[in-house]
Amino acid sequence: MLAASGTKVRDPLEVVLCQGATTDLPKSGKAVPDSGRLRRHSAERVEGTFCPVDGLQLHIDRRDDHGWGYWDKMNLSKQVFGLARGPGLADASWEEGFSVLPGAVRRRYPANTTIARAHQARSLILVVTAGWAAFVKALPNGSRLIVDFALPREIALIEFNGEGGETVTALSDVTAIELIGTVRTCLSRYPQAICETILLAQARRYSRVTEHLAGVSRRGPVERTAHFLLELACRSHRSATSYPDRFECPLTQAEMADALGLSAVHVSRVLKELRESGLASFRGGVVELHDHAGLIKTAGFDRSYISS
Repeated sequence: MLAASGTKVRDPLEVVLCQGATTDLPKSGKAVPDSGRLRRHSAERVEGTFCPVDGLQLHIDRRDDHGWGYWDKMNLSKQVFGLARGPGLADASWEEGFSVLPGAVRRRYPANTTIARAHQARSLILVVTAGWAAFVKALPNGSRLIVDFALPREIALIEFNGEGGETVTALSDVTAIELIGTVRTCLSRYPQAICETILLAQARRYSRVTEHLAGVSRRGPVERTAHFLLELACRSHRSATSYPDRFECPLTQAEMADALGLSAVHVSRVLKELRESGLASFRGGVVELHDHAGLIKTAGFDRSYISS
């Protein structure tokens, strides 16, 4: 909980904004002075650096003179970054939690522009705040495969792998927070809760790619397309228990074909079949799910790989 100068602070956190010379910390519940330190109680401190907060500066001080345990550090970090209920991006403060990290940069990529090239020696973590991006694998014969997508409020991990890597392209206007460096570098730089969130994003991406491989190699075209639409519905809706009736989808049929391993003509026929069966439709950039149960049965869909 962040407090402005002169306001009251409630237990268990005391948060003080640094605007001048350091003064003694007040006891819990007292008015906050113009400077001081963020602390939970005298035995717990948060490690970090100066971060901008509402035009002021929050001083997260490193001290080793008091002992405090792993769980104290993790729990306090989660409260600071608005992630106390788990390492996800559902809380309203998630964007601020990432934007104040050291080295974080906000960027905007217009639709159809390249965010990162396969051969570019650049590794970064992309926290998508708006828009859709695609991870594309280009083949020597000129064809391509869309391996995965990054949707709003998701973390995209871009690792440099030379010519064997993927090109990341903005499918719509994308705004994001960039954290420069590999996952390994970030794990040694950021608080525990942020590291947990990054590792969870990495695990979920692996699960999605596994399902994608199963789809293009073993599922039939209708089953594969139904599964694909349900996955996008879950990810865009950001719910662990329900499915939306409709969601915006900026993909063209050609891009869907690249993701499904089908031709654009084949995708058009499959979408027509789903529409005539009363299961789902895709028109004007909007996917409508008309029969959730029927679509799930057709796809054999198990959402646990997304919401676990």
